[in-house]
Amino acid sequence: MKKRVLKELLFSLLFVAAAVVLIGAASNALKPARHDYGAVWRDFLAEEPDSMDYLYLGSSYAYCDVSPAAIEESSGLSGYCMAGPEQTMGISYWYLRECLRTQSPRALLIEGTALHFKEFQDYTQVNLAYMPMGLNRVAAAFTVAEPGLRTGILFDLYFYHDRWREVSLTEVRDGLLPAQPSGLRGFTPVDGVAENMDKAPFVRDPQTEEVYENNLSWLRRIVDLCAEKGVTPVVIFHPTYSQLPDEWHSRMKQDVEAMDGALFFDLSRSAEDIGLDPMTDYFDAGHLNEGGAVQFSHWLGTFMRENIPSLAE
Repeated sequence: MKKRVLKELLFSLLFVAAAVVLIGAASNALKPARHDYGAVWRDFLAEEPDSMDYLYLGSSYAYCDVSPAAIEESSGLSGYCMAGPEQTMGISYWYLRECLRTQSPRALLIEGTALHFKEFQDYTQVNLAYMPMGLNRVAAAFTVAEPGLRTGILFDLYFYHDRWREVSLTEVRDGLLPAQPSGLRGFTPVDGVAENMDKAPFVRDPQTEEVYENNLSWLRRIVDLCAEKGVTPVVIFHPTYSQLPDEWHSRMKQDVEAMDGALFFDLSRSAEDIGLDPMTDYFDAGHLNEGGAVQFSHWLGTFMRENIPSLAE
């Protein structure tokens, strides 16, 4: 009797394990490939562990503006832009926890626009459904995702099961084979030149005090995690023509610098000093085009070496 019970238990465990493997394979095969516009986790995890001097988090203001390859050309610093579309501060926190499982950067740069994002933006599904399945993704589902999205974030097939009608064999193969490193390292170059930039700058509306304080609390968690791991946290605003009111930049600088070890750099009004031309280097008022991003990133690499002590070595 005892042997029979053990056999049945073993069979049950093998059945569950096989089901998990098959469901995981089906999820990978049906989920659309993602190599640009943020949340590029498969590409990131293909990188050599502990090979990066810095990580970059943030929204499209990060992945459209920052070319790690150009930064490395000008400074020798190796890094990755693990940004995501409209990535909130809460999502950035869970991204950082997951990134630190395979990388040990000396500095973390966070594009600061998310301090004035709503609690839930429009791309929670994309940002979280592409994270590796594990404790950080589960925790993110219950702390920074809309309740209606949690099922799909925890079980990929909920979002992507009906793609079997349209998925190609090439997509299936790419989803099942091991990922390869990408030379873009999280950067998404965009083509085009902004119109009406002769009317710039354009003022963005800040969020309410309650929303700002919530975002600030997530930033504090990021700074605390950086202190625990020996990483220098840096909040940075890029040279943009979509700008928050001056008083908010002063407030954010004060709040960030009050956090132990955190640095704050406001480049939002520095486009001309950097050598960027609003008539040629911008895709729109908030994002650089490819030429502008490469130029900015070359400049940024030198700036990082000179202004972030942990990267000056």
